[in-house]
Amino acid sequence: MTENVTGAGAQIADVFGGEQQLNTMNTDAKHMLAEAQAGNWAVDEETGSHLRRAVEQMQTELGRISPKIYRLQQAPKLGNDAYAKQVAAHFLTAMDSDDQSLVRVFHAAQEMLETLRQAIDIAISKYDASDQAATDALAPLKNQETS
Repeated sequence: MTENVTGAGAQIADVFGGEQQLNTMNTDAKHMLAEAQAGNWAVDEETGSHLRRAVEQMQTELGRISPKIYRLQQAPKLGNDAYAKQVAAHFLTAMDSDDQSLVRVFHAAQEMLETLRQAIDIAISKYDASDQAATDALAPLKNQETS
C-alpha cells in the first residue's frame, strides 16, 4: 500500500519539478492574481478558456490523487509495541512535517492551481470589461461616421 501512495507523491513532485519549483509557481500565481485584480492583466475569453481548462485538468488529477494523500496523513498500523509506534511516528514525520514533505507539497500544489484559476477568471472578466469600455469609448466616433 505504501508503494502506491509513494508513487502518487513521486508523480506530484515530477509534475511540478519539486518543492522549490512549486514555491516559485505559487508565488507567480499569487502575483498573477494580484495583477489581474489590479486590472494590469487581462486575457480574452478564448485564450482564458484554454488556460482555465488546463488548470482544471490538473485540479482534477490532484483530486484523483487526494485520497491517497489522505492516507499519508494517517499513522500506519504496524502494531502496538514501542518500535512499531516509533516507525509509525517516523512515517508521519516524513510525510507531513515541513514544507518539503509530500503532503504539504501536495496541498501547496492545490493552492497554487486554485490561485491560478482565480487569476484567469478575473483576467477574463477584466478583458471583457476593457473590451466593453473600448467599444463604449469608440461608439461616438462610429456614430459620427454614420451621420
